[in-house]
Amino acid sequence: MDPAVVKAVEKDIVHTSIVARSPDASSATTTMEAHSQPEMIFTDLEKGIVKTETAVVPNNLVHEQKPRRTLKSLAWLYFDYAWYVALTPYRQLWTLVVCANLSAILAVVACSDKHLPSMTSAANAAVANLLMAVLVRQDYMKNVMYHTCWSIPHSAPLWLRRRLALVYENGGVHSGAAVSTLMWFVVFTGSLWTSYAGGNFSDVGVLLLDLLLAILLSSIVVTAIPQVRRRYHDLFENAHRWAGWFGIALFWVSLVLLARDQARASASGLTIGQSLVQLPAFWLLIIISCHAIYPWLLLRKVAVVRAERLTDHAIRIYYDPRERIPALHGVAISDAPLYEWHGFAAIPPLQESDKGAFSSIISRAGDWTAKTIESPRPYYYMRGIHATGVLAMAQVFRRVVVMATGSGIGPCLALFGAGTVTKTKIHIIWSAPSPRTVFGDPIYDAVLRKDPEATIWDTRKDGRRPDMVELAEDMYHAVNAEAVFFISNRDLTRKVIAELRRRRVAAYAPIFDS
Repeated sequence: MDPAVVKAVEKDIVHTSIVARSPDASSATTTMEAHSQPEMIFTDLEKGIVKTETAVVPNNLVHEQKPRRTLKSLAWLYFDYAWYVALTPYRQLWTLVVCANLSAILAVVACSDKHLPSMTSAANAAVANLLMAVLVRQDYMKNVMYHTCWSIPHSAPLWLRRRLALVYENGGVHSGAAVSTLMWFVVFTGSLWTSYAGGNFSDVGVLLLDLLLAILLSSIVVTAIPQVRRRYHDLFENAHRWAGWFGIALFWVSLVLLARDQARASASGLTIGQSLVQLPAFWLLIIISCHAIYPWLLLRKVAVVRAERLTDHAIRIYYDPRERIPALHGVAISDAPLYEWHGFAAIPPLQESDKGAFSSIISRAGDWTAKTIESPRPYYYMRGIHATGVLAMAQVFRRVVVMATGSGIGPCLALFGAGTVTKTKIHIIWSAPSPRTVFGDPIYDAVLRKDPEATIWDTRKDGRRPDMVELAEDMYHAVNAEAVFFISNRDLTRKVIAELRRRRVAAYAPIFDS
C-alpha cells in the first residue's frame, strides 16, 4: 500500500499549501485551509490506524494564495471602472454632444477660406445649441420624452427597454449643449475680432457686448461643474437663472446689431428687419424666449393644508387638494420664486383622512430643507406643469426591485400608488430606523399592500445598516427581476448604482444634476 493518505481539517479559513510527514510514511501532501498549527488526521488504510496530531508547520510554508493579477485582469478592472463608474450614460451623452459640435467647428474652420467661419454661421450654431439646452430642461419636453419611452410594450427586447429607461439621464444633453454654446460663441468672438482687426467691422459697442456675453456664458458653465455646483449650490442657482436670462437678452441685442451691420453692408439696401428674418438665429431665439417665458405664466401659490413632522430630519407636507398632480409626476416648490426651486415626489392620497391631498416628504439636505422642516410655510409657489421622474420608467419592465433608504420611500410611494402601473410586478426593499413608528401606519401599510413580502430592514432594531448592494443583487436574481431602482442620498446612491452595474445588474436612480 502506498504511504498514508493525509486529510486536513481546520476551522479558520486561509488558503494554504503544506507538506506534512507521518511517522509511518515517507511523505504525504495535502492542500488545506489552515494556520501555522493545523489539526491533522492521519489515516493508514493498510494498518487500520487513525491518529490525530497537531502538526508543526514551518511559517515559511504557510502563506495566502493571492490571485495573480495578469495584464488581462487589470485591463478588465479598468474597463469596468471606466464604463460602469466613470462613463455614466449622462457623461456619454455629454461627450457625444460636445464631440459632435467640436467636429462641426473643425469642419467649418477647415472649409473656410479665412480659417474662421463667418460670424453668421457661428451665431446660428451657438443659438441652436442654446435652444437645445433650454428645451431639454423644460418640464413639458421632459414629459414628452418620458411618455414616449415608457409607452414601449413589454414584448420589446429587454436591451431596448433598458436603454430607453435611461431617458432620465437627458441632463447630459443639456450640459453638453450649454458647453457647445460657449464653444461656438468663442468661434463667433474670434470671427468678430478678426473682422475688427481687418477693418471690416468698427462698432466698439458690439465688441464690449460680446465680452459681457462671453463672461455670462462662462459663469454658467463654470458654476455648473459638479464640484463647484455641490459646494456653492446657491451661486450655481443664481448664476444659472440670472445669467441665463441676461444672456438671452444680450443675444437679442447682439443679433439686432449684427443684422444692422449686415443691412448696412448689403448692396440691395436691406432694412434691419429684413436682415433679421433672414437669420436662422432670429427664429431660434424666438423659440428660446417663448420657452423661457411660458413656465412663468403658470406661476401660482399653493396652500399647505397640513404639515406632519416625521423626525428631526424629515417632514411631510400636504398640498391643497385642488392642486391636481398626475400619477408618476412630482412637484417643484419655492418660497422665493426668483431665487431657488426644489423638486420632490408627489405622494398620492393613501387614506380617507388625506381628503384627496397629495403630499411630499422633505428630508434635510441643505439650508432650505432644514428651514422648511423647522418652520414650514403656509403656502409655496409652483410654476409650469408637473414633471415626471426616474421611477416612472419602472413600468417599462415586467418585474423590478425598488429599494429605498429612510425617507427615500416617499418617491417610491408615488409609484406604488399609481393606478397606471398594473403590469409591472414590484418587489420592495426598505431600510429605515423604526419605519412604522417614524413614518406612520399609512406609509408602512402602503408598502405592504404593494408587496406583502417586502424586505423592511429596521436599522434601529438590528443595530446596523444592511449591505444594500448584496440585498439588491440577491433579490434581483431571486425574483428574476429585469431592473433595480434605488432612492437614497447622493453619496450612497452613486456607490450602490456603480457597484450594481459593475455586477451586470441593470440599476437606475436619480442623478442629482441640479
